[in-house]
Amino acid sequence: MKISSHSLVLLLVLGALPLSARETIQLGGATGQAWTESGELTFIDSDTRAGSIGPFKTELTENLIATMRSRGGDIDTIVDNYTIPQDWSDGGYEWIIDGDSTTAFVHPPRIQILGGGGGYWTVPMFFDLGAPFLVSRIRWTTRSDHPENQMRRYILYLNDGTEAAKDRVGNIVWTKYREEIDNLESIVDLEIKPQMVRHIYIRPGGVGTNNGLSTTWEVAEMQVFGQGFVPGAEFTSDPLDLGAPSTLGQIQWGSHQDAGGQIIIQTRTGIDDQPYVYWRVTGVGDELSPIDDQGRPLTLSAYERLKPNQRGGITDDLADWSPWQTYDLEKGLMGTQILSPSPRSFIQIRVQFFSDALAGGRVDSLHFEYSQPPVVTSAVGEIFPTQVEASVLTDFTYAVRARIEPGQSGFDALRLRSNALIDTITDVRIDRGAVAYDVDRDSLGMLIRFQRIVQDQSLLEVDFGARVFRYGTPFDGALVDTESDEVPLLVNAGDAIAETLSDELTVRTGLKGAILPDLTVSPNPFSPNDDGFNDQVTLSSAVLRLTGDTPVDLQIFDLSGRLIRTLSQVVSGSASFAMEWDGQDEAGILAPPGLYVFRLAVDTDTGSHTRLGQVALVY
Repeated sequence: MKISSHSLVLLLVLGALPLSARETIQLGGATGQAWTESGELTFIDSDTRAGSIGPFKTELTENLIATMRSRGGDIDTIVDNYTIPQDWSDGGYEWIIDGDSTTAFVHPPRIQILGGGGGYWTVPMFFDLGAPFLVSRIRWTTRSDHPENQMRRYILYLNDGTEAAKDRVGNIVWTKYREEIDNLESIVDLEIKPQMVRHIYIRPGGVGTNNGLSTTWEVAEMQVFGQGFVPGAEFTSDPLDLGAPSTLGQIQWGSHQDAGGQIIIQTRTGIDDQPYVYWRVTGVGDELSPIDDQGRPLTLSAYERLKPNQRGGITDDLADWSPWQTYDLEKGLMGTQILSPSPRSFIQIRVQFFSDALAGGRVDSLHFEYSQPPVVTSAVGEIFPTQVEASVLTDFTYAVRARIEPGQSGFDALRLRSNALIDTITDVRIDRGAVAYDVDRDSLGMLIRFQRIVQDQSLLEVDFGARVFRYGTPFDGALVDTESDEVPLLVNAGDAIAETLSDELTVRTGLKGAILPDLTVSPNPFSPNDDGFNDQVTLSSAVLRLTGDTPVDLQIFDLSGRLIRTLSQVVSGSASFAMEWDGQDEAGILAPPGLYVFRLAVDTDTGSHTRLGQVALVY
């Protein structure tokens, strides 16, 4: 479904703002657009908790047959190539799933001849649970007053519903689980080795030439039981039409993830409402074409009208759409910058759940901000140097060029953000001339203000000092118009200065052999509030490849790069050690809550070997 710019107004949950201001779209929650109206849901439960989505789940007490229709399952959803006998598909099967044990689907012994080429000796029964579940029990019964109508012979087949369990043309490949040749029980109650099951096929009778049933058989109730979540579930939004090229800002969600489960949230952006390419088998060798036989681009509806052997597959449109970008789930709880390129007119959102039997998750709501027109059309930047020594204060230059078109406001600030420790800004230049600047620090990073840049392709250069602790540390930049409420535009890596060969916004450090393997930091976060629980954080590791007494130093820095505390210890040879920090600085004053960077250093004959990381202090 394509959402027009007119209908988009209905989606704005924070109220419509004037053009050139931030606007917000929300999916889910109490006030957002319903997930079910926003895109395609695969094995997604949107009913259990209003406004939220998660993977389907079942309990051992829930009959999956009774609820299969709520998930899109039924007895007639098997691949079209299967011919279901009229006796089964004319409605008589309803007695099996009505929850009433006094009604039954009753089948007398007979043979149905189809087209003179063989026949059904009895009615096969197919069930689609609507999603794969970890099934552990399958049960069916006769009416209590007709125990003699038990199914004496049957074969039970199972299928997990995956594409791997289908043949080349999409037919289900069944796996025989059990064959019974002389059942005397009116209640068939099978304990199943727990396995993923979506499709169930019960074939009354047996194998061979004399496989017909000689007596009437019936099924009063069919029941299937399991426990836990479906292994995979997905929500993919329709392409959301922003109405015009827009700058994308923060994206935020509310979610809960069980230990052992996984939630992946992704975005991608495009210039049209068709993020996929549909391919047709032309019949000329192995040739595939995205055009139909009338010379028109294939659409989803046209692709689905093709015969199965004419369908060549569906791929992402990487010409007009960006690849999927993946977000850190925890960062999104507080809000994180949309990584997909902008300005773009369309955005698509995907939420994937990967669960084990008892561990899943939920997403309650998701919203993102955007503004139009953008402050500039695009911006490229690079940083140099790109190879430095870890933890050493290094001088960097960050260079940016922007494409500014008539009518755009330009920008008067650069927001710089990195997990490196940025020390001080030392110089700002526009077109190689030094200019006055101001610097503010906040939770979003460092905001460097300067005179407004409105000239297309002007060169902005910012010099600063920083300590890089990780290999592949990104330095993210965004162009800001501080006089408006427009969303800042992200800087993309590219050639901002021809004579510089960087073209990157990532800095690398040297890689050395491990002196400090398997470093553990626990608990993290810790809470030094004297309650006797998690009052200090412990850093422990083994020290390898050492022969004598070796000093180990632990330094704690705040996020501004200020040294808070130094702890020292001597390790004798290759051994294990542990160092504790109680949250206090050198003066014995408890540090404020927040993130702190640690530097653990071992001084050896071959130099200083370090491990870097972060620890969170909470109250």
